[in-house]
This record gives sequence, C-alpha cells and structure tokens, in this order.
Amino acid sequence: MRMGEKGSRHVALVLLLLLVLAVPQEAFANSAGKTGRSDSGCGGTACHSNTGTVTPDLSGLPGSGYSAGAVYTLTMGGSGGPSGTNGGFNLDASHGAFSNPGSNAQIQNGEVTHSNSNSRSWTVDWTAPSSGSGDVTFYLAVNFVNGNGLNTGDAWGYSSWTSSQAAASTNSSLNQAGSERGSVFSNSVFELNSGSPTLVLDNGTRVTFASVNTNTSNSSSSVYTSDDVVSIAGSCAILDNYSLRCTGINNYGQLGLGSFSLSNGTVDLGNRMAAAISDGNSHNCAILDDGSVSCWGRNNVGQLGDGSNANRNAPVSVDLGTNTTAVAISAGSDYTCAITNTGAVKCWGFNGYGVLADGTTTNSNVPVEVNHSTGMRAVAIATPGYGACAIFENDSVYCWGQSYTVTAINGPVTNGSVQIDFAVGRTAVSIDGTSDHMCAILDNGSMNCWGVNTYGQWGDGSCSSVIPSSGCDGENGNTPVHVNLSTGSSAIAISTGAGSTCAILDNYSLQCWGQQSGEFDGTSDNILLPHTMNFTDGADIAYSDQDMDGDGTRNALDTHMAGDDDGDGVPVPDDPYPSNPARWMNCDPGSWGRLTCTEAEPGHFAATGDLYHQPCQTGTYQPESGYPLCYSASAGNYASFAQATAQTLCSAGTYQPNVGQTSCIDSSPGNYTNPNFGDAGSYSSSAFNISANSAEYNGSIDSNSDVQDLFMMSVPKDAGVTVGLTSPSGADFDLAIYDYNLALLNSSYSTAYDETSTNNTNFSDNSNLYILVAPYNGTGHYTLQVWLFSTLDGAIIGNPSMVVDVEIGAGQYQCSEGTYQPYSNQSSCVDASPGYYVPDNGSISQTPCSSGSYQSMMGQSSCLLASLGNYVDTPAAIDQTPANAGHYVNTTGATEDVACSAGTYQPNTGQTSCLDADAGHYVGVTGALSQTPCSAGTYQPNTGQTSCLDADAGHYVPTTGATNQTACSIGTYQPSIGQVSCLSADPGHYVNAVASTTQTPCDIGSFQPLSGQDKCDLSDPGYYVDSTGSANQTACDPGTFQPNTGSSSCIDSPPGNYVDTTAAIAPTPCVPGTYNPLTGSSSADACLPADPGNSVPSWGSSYQTPCTAGHYQPNNGSSSCLDADAGNYVDSGGATAQTPCGLGTYNPDTAQIACMDASPGYYVDSTGATQQTACRPGSYNPNSGSSSLANCVFTDAGHYTASEGMSSQSGCEEGTYQPSTGQTSCLDADPGHFVPASESTTQAECQLGTFQPDTGASNCLDAGPGNYVDSNGSASQTPCPPTTYNPATGSDDRDDCVDVDPGHYSDVAGLADQIECAPGTYQPNSGQTTCLDSDPGYFVAYSGMTSQSSCPAGTYNPSSASDSGSDCMASDAGHYVDSQASFEQTPCSPGTYQSAVGQLSCLDAMLGHYAPNEGQAEQLPAPLDTYAVGTGSTSVEDCPESHITLQVGADSEEDCYLDTDGDRTHDASDSDDDGDGVDDGLDMCPLGLMGWSSSPGSDNDADGCKDADEDADDDNDGFPDDADALPFDSTEWYDNDMDGLGDNEDPDDDNDGLTDSEEDAMSTDPKDTDTDDDGFNDALDAFPNDPREWADSDGDGYGDNDDAFPNDPAKHLEEDLIGKYGFVFAVLGAILVLGLGGTMVMRRKGDTTITEAAEHTESVASDSQSMYQTEPEVEETLDSDQFIHDLEAELETPSAPANAKLNEQGQLVWVDDSGTVFAQNPDGSIVTFDAATESWTPLE
Repeated sequence: MRMGEKGSRHVALVLLLLLVLAVPQEAFANSAGKTGRSDSGCGGTACHSNTGTVTPDLSGLPGSGYSAGAVYTLTMGGSGGPSGTNGGFNLDASHGAFSNPGSNAQIQNGEVTHSNSNSRSWTVDWTAPSSGSGDVTFYLAVNFVNGNGLNTGDAWGYSSWTSSQAAASTNSSLNQAGSERGSVFSNSVFELNSGSPTLVLDNGTRVTFASVNTNTSNSSSSVYTSDDVVSIAGSCAILDNYSLRCTGINNYGQLGLGSFSLSNGTVDLGNRMAAAISDGNSHNCAILDDGSVSCWGRNNVGQLGDGSNANRNAPVSVDLGTNTTAVAISAGSDYTCAITNTGAVKCWGFNGYGVLADGTTTNSNVPVEVNHSTGMRAVAIATPGYGACAIFENDSVYCWGQSYTVTAINGPVTNGSVQIDFAVGRTAVSIDGTSDHMCAILDNGSMNCWGVNTYGQWGDGSCSSVIPSSGCDGENGNTPVHVNLSTGSSAIAISTGAGSTCAILDNYSLQCWGQQSGEFDGTSDNILLPHTMNFTDGADIAYSDQDMDGDGTRNALDTHMAGDDDGDGVPVPDDPYPSNPARWMNCDPGSWGRLTCTEAEPGHFAATGDLYHQPCQTGTYQPESGYPLCYSASAGNYASFAQATAQTLCSAGTYQPNVGQTSCIDSSPGNYTNPNFGDAGSYSSSAFNISANSAEYNGSIDSNSDVQDLFMMSVPKDAGVTVGLTSPSGADFDLAIYDYNLALLNSSYSTAYDETSTNNTNFSDNSNLYILVAPYNGTGHYTLQVWLFSTLDGAIIGNPSMVVDVEIGAGQYQCSEGTYQPYSNQSSCVDASPGYYVPDNGSISQTPCSSGSYQSMMGQSSCLLASLGNYVDTPAAIDQTPANAGHYVNTTGATEDVACSAGTYQPNTGQTSCLDADAGHYVGVTGALSQTPCSAGTYQPNTGQTSCLDADAGHYVPTTGATNQTACSIGTYQPSIGQVSCLSADPGHYVNAVASTTQTPCDIGSFQPLSGQDKCDLSDPGYYVDSTGSANQTACDPGTFQPNTGSSSCIDSPPGNYVDTTAAIAPTPCVPGTYNPLTGSSSADACLPADPGNSVPSWGSSYQTPCTAGHYQPNNGSSSCLDADAGNYVDSGGATAQTPCGLGTYNPDTAQIACMDASPGYYVDSTGATQQTACRPGSYNPNSGSSSLANCVFTDAGHYTASEGMSSQSGCEEGTYQPSTGQTSCLDADPGHFVPASESTTQAECQLGTFQPDTGASNCLDAGPGNYVDSNGSASQTPCPPTTYNPATGSDDRDDCVDVDPGHYSDVAGLADQIECAPGTYQPNSGQTTCLDSDPGYFVAYSGMTSQSSCPAGTYNPSSASDSGSDCMASDAGHYVDSQASFEQTPCSPGTYQSAVGQLSCLDAMLGHYAPNEGQAEQLPAPLDTYAVGTGSTSVEDCPESHITLQVGADSEEDCYLDTDGDRTHDASDSDDDGDGVDDGLDMCPLGLMGWSSSPGSDNDADGCKDADEDADDDNDGFPDDADALPFDSTEWYDNDMDGLGDNEDPDDDNDGLTDSEEDAMSTDPKDTDTDDDGFNDALDAFPNDPREWADSDGDGYGDNDDAFPNDPAKHLEEDLIGKYGFVFAVLGAILVLGLGGTMVMRRKGDTTITEAAEHTESVASDSQSMYQTEPEVEETLDSDQFIHDLEAELETPSAPANAKLNEQGQLVWVDDSGTVFAQNPDGSIVTFDAATESWTPLE
C-alpha cells in the first residue's frame, strides 16, 4: 500500500512539473523571486507592466522606533492592481538582517522575495541592528499579476519607510547595586539577622553559609537553595509571582496565615500585593502596592498599629492618616516605624526608650508622628535595638530612642534626635541596623559603624566587653568608626545582624565580621576585622536600587523630581499628560504602565494604552510577558484559575481531550492516566485537539503499532495555518492537512522537514482543520511547528516558540500488572495490597498469597517464598514470620520452625541455625532460648556442651559461667575436686607453687609463725633453727654468733675476736695493737699486745705484723710502725731503728728503704741530706750522683741556660742570638733586623721595601698596600699621604703612591684603595680628601658619582645630601613645581587648585566652583543657595532671598530657584509649596500661610487652607463657614431648628414633633413648624397645609371654619352649596392643571446650572458631560393626554430624598431600599448605576 502511495506522489510531481513548463514565466511574476532593489518595480522588462497602480503595504514596524537587537515580524502586501491571488515582491533594508521567511517567501542575497507567485501577502522576521546604527530605510516593490501569461493587465508599486532607533528611556537606572531594606524603591536581597547572611540571586536562589570542619582545617562554604524569591525579610519573602510567603515559628501569628498553628503558607493580602516587607521581633509589616501598610503577629504593646493590643494572625491595616502612604518601613524589636510620602516618620508600639519621639515613654497602638526636630524629610529608616535612625534629605543621619535620647527604660527624654557625626564632608547613602549597632555606607564608598561592639561588629579590629578574659578593652559608643574594608574597596550594600555585620564590596565580594558560629570561617571565634567569605557570585545578586529620574541619586534618597507637577512620577516633557495624574503613558499592545511601559506579566495580557495588565481568564494562560492575548489551554491541559502563567498538565488519573478547559476528566474504572506518556488518535473520532495559537508541538510515534497521529484545531475567523514537521533523526514522517470534512487540503512528503499551509487552498476559516502526521519509515519524537496567522495582515497569532507536549494527558490507560482498580473515577490504579498480588494487566481484583509465601510490598505481580530463617503458616500473609527464639528455619518456603538441639540455643528470632552454648555455659534441653552458666566449682572450656566439669584438685572455680578452672595460688592448696576456693598453708608450713594439692613443712634453718604463706622465713642473724616444720627460731650462746639468716646452728667466735653476749650476730674484734690467735673466745682478755718491731694495725687481728722496710717500731702494743724520716732510710723488716743517707745521695721523703743519687744538673755535698743542690743559671751538669759544685759546667756562645739545675744547654731560637759563654739568655734581634736561624751568634739588617717594627724577628715584612720603605734596616713603613693610595705590597719608593680618581676620595694616609663617594655625595675632581654633598633640589643615587642629578619638574627636595630620587617629593595637592632642581613647592594661588600630587601647574576652579585660599587641594562647589560665576573664582555669590539651589556647584543666578516655604524643594518641583503637608494638587491654598502643618486640628478638611486664617469652608462641603451651621462636619450644613444636629442626620428638622418622613407624607414643610402660617404647629394642626383650617371637631375631614356643621360628622355643607359652587371648583381645577403643565414645560426648557463647587469635584458618572448636555429649546404644543402621562411619570420618578449626599459635581446621590444607586444631576435628570456593566444609565 505504501508503494502505491509513493508512486502516486511521483506522478503528482511529474504533472506539476509539466504544468510549470507549460505556463509562461511571466504568469508567475518571476516565480523564482527577484532581488536587486529598484524603484521601478521589478526592473521593467523582467516583470510586468510599468503601470504603478499597486500601493505597497509594510506593517509590523515599531511605531516608536526600533530597539537595538529586537526582532520584528514584518508583513508585506499591497492594494490596487488587477484582481486575483498571484503576485511577487522584493524587500530590502539598509540595516539589520532578515530571517524566518513565511509561506511563499524566501531570502536571497540578504533581501526577501517571493518563492512562487501564489500569494499577495508575505511575512518575514527582521532583526534590528546594534545600537548607534542610525535610521533604517525599508524598500518594498510589489507586483500583482492577473495570471494570463502576458504582461498586459499587470501592475506594480514601490514605496519606502524609515524607522529610527527608539530613544533610550530616561528611567534606565532600574538595577543599581545595593539593597535598601523595607523600601518601595528596592527589594531586600541581602539580610543578616542572626547566624548566616542570606543573599538573593537574580534567579530567585537563596544563598546562605555553613561551616566546613575537617581534621586539618576550618572554613565556611556557601549553600545554594533554589527558590523564587524577589525580596526577603526574616521568615517572609516576596516571590516572583508577587505573593508573600512566610515560613517558621507562628506562636503569635507572625506568619500572617490566618492561623496560629500553620508553619508556612501564603499571606492573604486581598487584591493587593506587597511592595516592601520588614520583620520585627515577633511581628511583620508590609507596604502594599497602593502605599498602605499592613502588619500581623504579636501586638502586646501595639506594634501592629491597628489601635488594639491583640495578637493578629492575619494582616490588619495601619491608619497612617488621610492621603498618607508609606515609602519605607522598618519593624523593630516591639515597635514599627515608617516613612510617609511626605517624608515624615511615624512610629507605633513600645515606647519605653522614646523611639516614638513624642516626648514621652508611653506606648501607642496607633501611629505617632515622630518629632525628630530636624525639620527635614526622612528618606531611609532603620530600627536598631530600641532606637531608630534615619537618613534625611541632606544625607545626614539622626537617631533617637535607646542610648540616643533615652538612656534607661521609661527614663527622661533628652531631645528629639541626635545627629551622627561622620568625618568632615562625608554623608550617608545607606544605613542598616537590626540589633544594638548601626552601620552606614558613606558617599565615598567607605563604611562606618557605631553602637554596641561586644563581638567586634564594628569591623575596626576592636571589641568591647566587661569580661576581662575576653581580651576586649574597647567601649561602646555612638561615635562612628571606620570599618577596615579591603584596601581600595568600597561598600555597595550592607546588612547588620544581632552581633555581626556583612558588606558587599564594589568588586562583588562579600565580607563579614563579628559574632559567628562557624558560618564565616568555620570557627566560633569572633572576627574583629572584615573576613572575605567563600562566595563568588556577588555580581548575580538581585540588586534592585533604582534611580527613576536618572539624576544620579537613587530613589530612596531622592526627595523630589523636577518638572513633575501632577505627581505621577514622570516629569515633562516625558509625560504626555502633564496635568492629569491618571494618565502618563500610551503603551503598545502587550505592555502597560505609568512611569515606564512594562510588559504584561505572564498570566496577563495588555491592550493598547492599558494602565495595568489584565489577568487571563480560567481556561486560558500566558507563559510569557508582553503579549496582548492569552492562550487556550491545550488538550491534555487545563487552566483552573485566572492569571495562569502556564497550562497545567492533567494530573495522574485525569485527562482532557478538549482545549480551553478549566479542569480535567476523571479516568474510567480499570484505567488511569499518566502525565508522562500519551498517544494521539489515528482517526477523526479520536483526533487530539490543539489550541488555536502558534506553538511548537512535540509528539512521538514510538512503535509500528502507532499508525499515525491526527490533530484538530478550531481555526478562528480571518485566520490561516502553516504547519511544519521535523521528523526524528533517521526517520521520515509525512505531513498532511484536511478540512472539517476530512478533504485533503495540502500535504508534504519530504524526508527531514515537511511544511504545508492553508494558503491557496479551499480551506474556510472559522472551521476545524485536521493535521495528520504519518510515519513513512522509522519511529521517534517529532516536532510539529504550527503558525496561526491573520489572513488580514499576516500577523502571527501566539508564540511559535512555545513548546507543548501535544500527546500528554489526553487519554486513559489500563492498570499494569501489580495494580488493579475496582472503581471508576480514580486518579490512579490501586497497588496490590501487601499479602496479595495481581498477575495481569487491567485487573479489578487482587489474589492472596498462599501459605509458605508472602508479599510485604504493594503493587506486586507475584508473591515471595518465605526466606531462610522465616516461615509463613497462613495465606495472604503480608510478611514472613521469623523463626521463634530457640528455633530456626534453614529452608525456603517453610511453614514452621525447628527447635534447637541440646547443647545449642537461639535467643533471637528469624535465625537459620542455632548457637552452640558458649564456653563456660551449657544447654541441657532442646528448644532452649538461652544457655546456662556453669555453677561455682565447675567450668566448661568448650562450646556446644550439655554439662560442666568439676574443678580438679589443686584448683577451684569461684564464679559462675567459668570457661576454665583457677589453680590454687602460692600459699594455698586444695586436695579435693569441685571446690570453690583453696586452703591456706598451716604455720611452720608453706605452699610455693600454684595448683598445689598439699602443703610443705619448713626446712632446717627456717620457720614460719603464720598460716597461708608461700615460703618459710630464714632464721634471723644471731639465731638458728635445727629442725623441720618449726614455727620459731633459737638464739646463739656467748662465744658463738650467727651473722647469716637461715642457719641451722651458730658459729664459734674466730681468732682475733670474742663474743661475750647471746644472740650475737657478729664477734667483737680485738682492738688495734692487740691480737687473739684462738677461737670460741668469750672475753676481751683473750686479746694480746703487739711486740717491738711489730704492730697490729687493724681490729680483730689473730696475729701481730712485723714493720716493713722503710718503717720501724721501738715500742710494744703498737697499732702501727714509724716512717723512716727524710734524709734517712730502713732497708729491712722488723726494724726497731732508721739509717742516715751518705754524700752524693739524699732522701726528700719519709718511709724510704734507700736514698736517691743527685740528679744531672744537681749535686749533694753532705750526709743525711733531704734535698739536692742545683747548678746555677748559665751552667749545667750532665751527670748524676755528683757530690761537688765543681761538677757544674758554663754554657757555650750561641747557647744559654735560663734556670738552675739544668742538665744541658739550650741553643738560641730564630730571631735571637748570643755572642758570649755562660749566659742565662739570648738577645732578641733589634727592630729593622732579623735572625733567620737557631744557635746564632749575630743578627742581620732588613733590606729596601721591607721593615721590621718588632724585636726578636726571624724575618722582615714587605711594605703593605698604601705604604713604602725606602731605606735598609727600617723598623717601620711610610704611609702614602692623603689624596693618594697604593694597592701594591713591597713598595720601596714614594712614587708608588697614586692620586685618587674623580668620584673618589682619600681622607687619611696609608690607604690601599681609593674610597667611592657615598650615595648623596659626589666629587668631580681627582686627588681629593672629601666628597661634596648633593645640593637641595638634587640627589645622588649611586656611589662613586662625579656629578649630582636634578629633581624633575613637579617635585622638590629641600634637603642636601639626598641619596635617592625618592627624596624628590611630589608637590602636595594644592601646590605645584614648574621647573627641575627645585628645593621648594609653590602653593596654588586663590582661584586655582590642584587635587593631584606632583603637578607642574594649578587648575582654575571650574564653573560653579571656587578656591578661596592659597594652596587649595580641591575646588569647592558653591554651597547650597550660592553660585560661582566663571572659572577661577575665589568666592561665591548668594542666591536672592527665598531662593535655593538644587545642588551644590551652581554656576549662575539662573540655578537659583524660588522656594517659598523654605523646605529645600523649589516651587516648580515642590508638591507642597507652602509646606503645610498638603500636596499642591490637592491644596486649595498652594501658596498660603507658612509655618504650619495640616492636621485635623488645624485643617479640618485637609485642603491645605488653615481653618482659622484662610479657609472659608472648613469642612469642604460647598457651604461657606459663615453660612454653614456645622462648619466642621462635611456631611452637614443646615441646622434648621438650631438643635446642634444637622438636618441630614436630624429626623425632625423643624423640631415640631413630626419626623421629616411624617411631614413628607403629609406634604408639610419639614423645616417649618407651621407650614400654613395659621399660627398652629403642624403637629397640632388638623389641616397643616390650609391656613384657614386647623381644627376638625367632628372628625369628618372638613375644618371647623368651613364646616357648616362642625359638630356633626354626617354633613358639612348646606344643600345648595354644591350646585352653587360646583362650576367655581371646576374652573379652579382647570386653572390648576394648566399651571402645572406650564411649569413642566418650563422645566424642560430650562438651562443647566453648575455650582462652583461642582467645577472642582469629580463626577460619579462615567461621562458627566453627557449628563449635563441640555435639550434644545423647542416650542411644544400642550397635549392634555401627554401632559397627564408626563405628570404621572414625574410623580412616579424617584426624587432625591433628604438624606441624599451632594458630591463634588453637584449631584445628589442616594441608595433606595432595593439597593439601587441613583444620582440626580443639577439639571434634574436622574441616572442609575448598572452593576452588571459597571456604568451609569439614564433613568427612563
């Protein structure tokens, strides 16, 4: 079948080609298109005819000029020429680029032309050129042909259009860096209350900060939270849909959600939106888009300002006063302050610290105007702690409240406010304060802080604290301190928190300091200096400060706008309606606005000139801004609410086959819908509907079973459709369109892209169009581009780039396996319940799981077998049962559990096995839940046992659950088994090993008196134990002893000793000089004295000792021998005497056995000598044993002996000599001489070039550098004189000294090198002793210089000897240096200045500036109210009296503007010229009295005219005070009965006892007590309208005066009176009728009268002019029937009741009992208000 279609397609193409070849080219008006701009049609012979009867048309050009880079859709066409549908065109433009040609058009060589001749209307997109391209000219030639194949009858036309670039908006500064909190001119996007700062980015994302802590470092990182925030304040935020969202604690209703329990939601503000928000302690306030204020939350001290002290969980209005709105608001701790549109500050709430500035400390629950005593307008407000600070119109800052004007709660108020003193000349541009400190950005970008500085929140490196350990020694105060921001950086936005501060700098970095908990740098340390945060997206913050009038001052600080007399925010000449505050801009379709044209927001549309965009109705939506229409919701979607910005995809469970719907349809039983997939129908009955607007529709054909997709669009009247199809990659889909009868209109069978159109088809608009997408081969996602266009002008309807998933949400689907749905109208299928499963699609029930299986999850298609450790014993189980404790399951699908065997147990459920009993435990039964610990005395070392083991002998088990037995410790033993303890060893016994079964008796020599011991004690010294098992020891007898322990017996006293006591531990030794050779002695008498020649030197000797050689002893009983004396000796032992030394020997020591020979160099010439005699100096003796002086010999020449007793002579050393013998020393070589060898007898002279200054030298020295030696034997060298130097050594002549070079000097003798002149000095000559200092004005930067350098012009140097160019100082600001080498700077003369340093001249003061003094660094702008004429001014001139300048720097008297009220806003821009608080537009006395402010007490009607002096109508009710009975009540003006109650309110205006309504019923005058003036009060007068009657005695209705029978109710006239007077009554009746008719005619002919008051007031009618239009004067003929009809109609026409209100147009307005509103015009005509049409309708 497909091959047949393809063949038909080829046949059609061949036929089409033949037709093209058969028809002449001329019939198609150059069917291939025509390029090459020409003002003669298509180029003469190349096209058709030269008859220029076609008028080209080019639409779509921007009417107010093009915007650079904008894209415009242009439509080309024409009128005139021959009839038909064929034609061609050529379009070119001097700038810009064409793209996206529509049907039948193409782009060639940058121009646009036709692609065929089948149309006379074409479209193309044009992209405007870049800014500065200038005017753009469009050239269009259009050719219409009649299709006869000839040139005849055809026509052309040519035209051009020029478009200029749209002027740049004067209100371009809409997004300046900064974030002013609580102002209607800005959004709050930078907030720091406590903890982390919060930032809002352009995309609505919130950024906070958190600490990052690792083992090695601490830091902070930024945390990004996706959101839609526009402005943020505490727990509340304005979102990009202008809703107000609040989240958090809500105990006082501070979230404003209408509840105290909800924790998040949207605040209901009615039909208003929040323009600015501010958060207080537990309350929030907002300025709404009409300038009103609403608050909610805690209200214990009136901080909500609604007149109550009740907490509010929903917004309540704050009454700021008549015609008063708010421009800035700041909610404080328990109070709120706002700046009004007049610049006044009003506060309410807690006033314990005087923050209300009303002179008291009394709280107020309504706004109180702050008396800050500055006399200036406030422009910015902040509420730190319990105080308030404001920037005023001169950019100064004043504060009041806590620590400013009140120091203690409820203390005295000192003054109105306190000015904050910034540095001289500095002013504030932004302030913020939330807790107890304030910060400000100054005009130079620097930053100051003041207040509390406990945590270093000032940022100057200091902190204050009363805690000594804190390290803070600063003091809090209200003097601003400079914040140490990064060098060279300025602050553009600030935010203060509870104990910290943050600032955004001009490089978009974020710096914070003060108190933290890790969010700054990851630590909890206070940061005293600004810390740069880890944040790099500062440029993407949603800055929103604005400068609407472009004067360089952002709105928050701008107090007026010049040229804006009507107060609508747009000055002339930009305001097309300069006297009408209700109109200011005619915006193009899709835009609205007053100050600027703002594109209609998504969810809205705007028609031409709309002042506000209109919401899309339900069923429609608009996703983009700037559109004049809304789109119908597509099939599968809906729009359930107005202002929808997007259609909503039908939720799961619903679908919608139609377009423009407000809801979706529930799916049918057994089915559900899913928003993730869909499939368009294949036939007309199942075709999917698409909306009638341009869009990009995405669909898919994903399988071979998806034959085709069919869509249907209801095309509106005067519209056509072009459709493009992009096939999936690698696939080929075809496209066709059909009319409502499914007749083929057009088709396309290209491979990748197909396009069709209703152009040139038989399609009828206002009918259904079917669009078919069919796969030729392949599957996948396709894009269907639909362009809906107007057939009138070719304009595209809708947005072709809008994307719609065309197949989603339009159908329902079967429930899948695991789900079922037994009911209809469900949003989803029901998952199979736990314990059940659903195996098939489309099921309506679920199946229970069988025993042994279960299903714990929902939505399953099968059940699960019970797993190991579990079992299922019932059907439909939702879970498996764990095996019970003491049991297990080790197979799947089990239906029961198995008991644990003996020796095992299981305490847990759901186990696959049992646990062996632990060591120390046993399990003696099956199915045990637990194991049993072994009892004391037993143990079990193994697992899985059924019993325990008894403890072995020598062991014990003291506790239960033991895994092993414990061996008896040393000192204990156990002979039995199964014991819980061991036995202690008995006295006389011990146990010295573990696990002992027995005890051991103590051995001989040991004993043990105690039990339980691990050893026996050895017997003590002096004692012994001679048997085993002893508990005691025995003392030794006299004559014996025992020094050791553990002895079994005692020892006899040894020789040399004796023991005379018992229990002796040692014998007593015999004293020195005695000895004892026997043992066992028991007395001291056993010790014997030593013999002569012997000694006993020590204690306890058993023998005596003979004296040794060198010693002797002549006595007995001696303890020692005597030493032989010096000069003597003893040469054998046992001697009793000593022997003297002989000649040639000596003995210097005692106790010697022999004498010594005399040493060499010595001799001994006597016996018994104790010493030898030395040879004298100069001699020596080489032999020993000499006995005579003759043995000493004299020294040789060249030698010496310096001391006595020498055994040899010494040779003279180098540098010395000795010519004689027998000498004691050598001679040193003389100066100038030297001795080069030892043992010399002579010295030698130094030669030329050498010298020797010292004696005893072995050589001579070379002359050193800087010296010379010119003679032999010199003891010194000669230095080179000053001015010279000598670098060589060994110089022997004066000529070797050289003069120093220029740049050097030699100031002392003997220099080896010349010295460079130091920096700062120089020397131009050689051979000099000094250098020259550089002169003032000069410098020498390097050493060794021969000249000095000049300071350049612009610098000077007053010092000499300068060693650097940096000593040349740049001339100071206010000075100049005009030449080089200057030693001083010259001050600028008056009239000139120089702000830069290092300048060659000064600058003349510019226009509007002056320099009054010498040396001015800056020119001074002429102060306010002065001006400086010309350049170079030294003074200023004052403005005339009552004139001001708008800014400093005025340059002529023309800059002086009249300021009548002295409020610093000149009259031309002052909305309140007389300063009375009433705008001139509302002020009836705009130049009235000065020095007063309008208030209810002084200006009752708030019309700007002071009641007491200049207002003639104090209540503005149209009645002058002197004619107004109640001059201060605008609703009353008459008081007929003077009872103090105005007639409008008074039910009885004449106080006659009848109510006004009763008198209306009686037709009496409610303002006259006696209507008929008959002397009888209306309440008493039976005939109050008849002056002749007042009583009716018989009650017959006839007055007594005319009643012939006043007391007879049955009759009142005589019988003939009726006939007598009947004619008279008839005539009187006719006269009355004629009179009334004439009156009506005159009323219809009367002119309209408008009161003076009406000229100044606003009509309630929509078109008051039509109400006042008078009828033409036409003479009418009286028709009696018409007269009666008119009379009846007039009687039926409602008239204004007494309580009708007179409005400012002179109309009486009232509401009747049915609720209908009436208004009676001054001409008497009446209109009613039609609520359905919201218009006034004349009453017929």
